Amino acid sequence: MEYVFVSHAKVRRHAVALEGVDLDWVEYVTRPGALKEGTPFFMGSDMRPLEPLTSCFFELAKRLGAGSLEDYAYDLMDASDFLEILDPPADLLSATEEDLLAYRDWLTEQQDEPVMDSTWMRRRAAINNFYDWAVDPDVKVLDRRPYHRRKNGKDVLSLPVVNDLDVRHLTYSQWRFLKQVGLRGLLPDERVDRSFRGGAPLRNCAVAELAVTTGMRLREFSTLLDVEVGPPRRDGSATLVDLKGTAKYKLPRTVEIQHATVREIDFYRRTERAKTVHSAARTLQRRRAELFVVDDINSRQGKLSGILHGRRRTFVIKKMDAATRRITVIEGDRGLESMALFVGRGGLMLSPQRWEQIFASAHTRALRISEEYKVKEIVPSVFKIHDLRHTFAVSMLQLLTELVAEQEAELRRLGGHGAYLADHISKSPQLTVQRLLGHRRPSSTMRYLRYIRKTNLLVARAIAEWNSQDTTYADYAARLAPERAA
Repeated sequence: MEYVFVSHAKVRRHAVALEGVDLDWVEYVTRPGALKEGTPFFMGSDMRPLEPLTSCFFELAKRLGAGSLEDYAYDLMDASDFLEILDPPADLLSATEEDLLAYRDWLTEQQDEPVMDSTWMRRRAAINNFYDWAVDPDVKVLDRRPYHRRKNGKDVLSLPVVNDLDVRHLTYSQWRFLKQVGLRGLLPDERVDRSFRGGAPLRNCAVAELAVTTGMRLREFSTLLDVEVGPPRRDGSATLVDLKGTAKYKLPRTVEIQHATVREIDFYRRTERAKTVHSAARTLQRRRAELFVVDDINSRQGKLSGILHGRRRTFVIKKMDAATRRITVIEGDRGLESMALFVGRGGLMLSPQRWEQIFASAHTRALRISEEYKVKEIVPSVFKIHDLRHTFAVSMLQLLTELVAEQEAELRRLGGHGAYLADHISKSPQLTVQRLLGHRRPSSTMRYLRYIRKTNLLVARAIAEWNSQDTTYADYAARLAPERAA
């Protein structure tokens, strides 16, 4: 089976006219109604479209993004490969319930390195999407799916154990060690490590500080534009950033970036970023035709206007998707300059995979240095960028809960009446953190609450360390839960 993914950028870059074919390839792939970016296309040995996968993904492309389409394509190809080696061989259309259960058991139990439960749940989602399409009355490739599915969405492919969120958070001392030693390249005694070879330590530290003090996801903070954050305010107030286009499920929310964090970002902006932007200007100029070149910034309306692929386009900043943000540039003194806040050596945004590599290297270095210098408080043996979001969530939830309890106690001490239901709802720590994190369902935030109950002493010590070293969270919590009149 051969396969390709639709890429408008590659067509613009590599398409050439074919002798005897009167066709403008760029116009063809970008015309109204053309296949969406990232749509997978499958071909057989005769180089003709391979069914039913091709038609299935044409339909899925109407509601899924490029990333999901790619994941599901690989998942279904893997399932097809497994079905072909069965005795007798099968495919997605002829597979029985037993065949699909055999695939699940092979992945989760029998192979040399079984996949994680979360990986299987994604595979199951891909399989369900395929059979939802196959039994659709307008398609009717199959009369019925090969397995029974209950009204609540459960089926025989579901795992018997309900997965729970693996919450890992850092104490302040662990966070400080990861930032100063792993990302900045210092030694435990704050001396500079001459052997450190990490690039852009100011950028990486600013990103880490932004993530741990706002709870933003990797996709959200890595695609920020410089104009969205801006310089520190003279009055020391926080900077508000509206998220939508890059938020999960595109759920809009407002993120508050503390003044101390904005100052650290601004220091990076005036040093490392300025140097990188200037050195990459000539490289970006050569790629001008494939970039979104902005020539008008409407700060009042929050819009950018410029030329993208020969057309004038105008975008609302908060609604811009990650792909457009990555190619957004503006004319500078030395040529084209990326409008991204955090830029790589090529002058544009770093990919999520590159950020994962940067933090993985920092974690590895922190573990090595802590062992060499016999440091007691070391970072956890396992660390992911998303753990910074967990740290923010756990810390904020605990602080807000304590703050509300203190205000209730003070109110009663002064002889005030108990809180009304509306007061509890408006000041609920869980609902506040749910809004800050951009969770779609309260149950997602409840997992953090359950984690706090299970490890109360550990979290209390972590919060105490945060408060003794850095008042950012405490000040933030105080503003989110305003004092009640006695």
